[in-house]
Amino acid sequence: MPELAYVNGVFGPIGEACVSIEDRGFQFADGVYEVIVAYAGRLFRLERHLARLQRSCDALQIKYEVVASGIGDMIREGLRRSDIPEAMVYVQVTRGAGPRSHLYADGLRPTVVATVRPRPVLPPQVRQSGVGIKITTDPRWAHCDIKSIALLPNVLAKNEAVRAGFDDALFIGSDGEVREATTANFFMVQDGQLVTPPLSNRILHGVTRAYILECARAIDIPAHERRIERQELDHASEIFLSNTTSEIIPVTRVEHAAVGNGQCGPITQRLHARFQAGIKLELS
Repeated sequence: MPELAYVNGVFGPIGEACVSIEDRGFQFADGVYEVIVAYAGRLFRLERHLARLQRSCDALQIKYEVVASGIGDMIREGLRRSDIPEAMVYVQVTRGAGPRSHLYADGLRPTVVATVRPRPVLPPQVRQSGVGIKITTDPRWAHCDIKSIALLPNVLAKNEAVRAGFDDALFIGSDGEVREATTANFFMVQDGQLVTPPLSNRILHGVTRAYILECARAIDIPAHERRIERQELDHASEIFLSNTTSEIIPVTRVEHAAVGNGQCGPITQRLHARFQAGIKLELS
C-alpha cells in the first residue's frame, strides 16, 4: 500500500514529487487545498469537498475549473493506485509558477498536487478521555472561510498550545467571540442542546461541521448556529471539535478547567455513533 503523490498529471512516489521553486504556493502561499477521506475504499462526500475547492479558487481568482479538470477522477485513480482503503487524500491548487512578483501575470497554469496516505485515526482512549485546548486570541486574516494554504498563524498557535501542555488552540476574537480551533470547527453542548458558531468569514465552512448538524437532526438533538461568547465555555456540559480526518474530537479541558465530568459526554457519544452509522449508510 504505497503512499502516492500526483503533480500536474503525473503519479509517482511522494519522495520524488517536485514543483518549481517559483511556484506561487511556495513563494506567497498563493493557493488553496482540500482534504478528503476514504472509508473502506470509498470517498466520503467528495463532491462537497470539490465544490468547496472551487469556491476557494474563485475567491482567490485562481482560474481553475475543478469539475472540468477531471480532478475527481484523478483522486479516484490515486486511491485505486495506492490501494489504501482507509485513506486521506490531500489536494492543493496554487496559482502556478512565474517570476516572483506581488503582481501575478494572467494566464498562469495552476499547479495541482495531491498525496494519498493512510487516514490518521483518533486513538480510542482519546475518544473517551478527550483533549485539552488553550485559549488564543485570533491573529488570522478576515477570510478564514477560504481554505487557503496560508496557515502560519494556525501552525504557530498549535505549536504554542502543545508546548504549554495542551492538544490544540481555540481561536477567540478580541471581542470574546469563540471561532474555531487551529484545524477544526467548534461545538459545545449547553442545556442538552448543540451549539456551534454560525457560518461567516471568520470560520471554515466545514464539510464535517455540516454533516454533524445533519446527524444531530437525525437523532433529534436540538442544534443552533449562533455567536458563542468566551464566558459560555465555563458553563458548557460538553465540548468537541470536528474535522475531516478525526471526525469528532471530545474536549475535556479548556485551559486548566475540566469540561463536564472530564470525560467524553453522552451527546458527543451519540453524535459520533450516528456519524459512523451515517457513513456506512451513505457509502453502502
